[in-house]
Amino acid sequence: MAEHALNPKGERRVAVEERRRVAQMSPEEMRRELLTSEVTGLPNRRAFDEAGAALAVTMCDVDGLKALNKYGYEAGDAVLRSKADALREAGLEAYHDKGDEFLGRGTQIKALVARLERARATLRGRLILVERADGSTLSFTGADFSYGVGKDIDEAEFGLKRHKAGRESSGEIARGELRGITIKIEKPKPSTPELSHSPAIGSVPCREAPLATN
Repeated sequence: MAEHALNPKGERRVAVEERRRVAQMSPEEMRRELLTSEVTGLPNRRAFDEAGAALAVTMCDVDGLKALNKYGYEAGDAVLRSKADALREAGLEAYHDKGDEFLGRGTQIKALVARLERARATLRGRLILVERADGSTLSFTGADFSYGVGKDIDEAEFGLKRHKAGRESSGEIARGELRGITIKIEKPKPSTPELSHSPAIGSVPCREAPLATN
């Protein structure tokens, strides 16, 4: 698992840089920052709550995120970003709540389900690449998610639990396991040593012979 701990000096430096960045923001930029997920770039839960009631609501979460994080948190974050992209591409008004949980709003439950299924198909077929700190590349396909829909967030959460239970009973997903995901790790290629142009030890440099004179 990737190491995320910073030493005290590093933490102070990051905190100072963050305070400086925030201090330079306009009021509009500050508000946008407050309403946006740092990981996915989607509107966050606060933005969802401020948007008010909707006729149809969805709640969904990524399969096996904790198991995927064993390969490093950058792998989990890459899946979250890919899911956010898939939701956008499917035309969903999507929000990143927290961790692996996402929310969505719509006007019709049937239309919302159709967009969610479109997003699932997009995500399953997407190749996700992660450049790791050790120089290796992690690639995987088959990421997926469960979802629920309803007239409010409580109904959506109940539907999500029911959908997950059905997929677990069929063996499609399992707690703490990665099922349906193909993972490949490509280690960095060893660097080729540079050729030396220095004369070998004990060798005599070549010199041009002087031209003979009459």
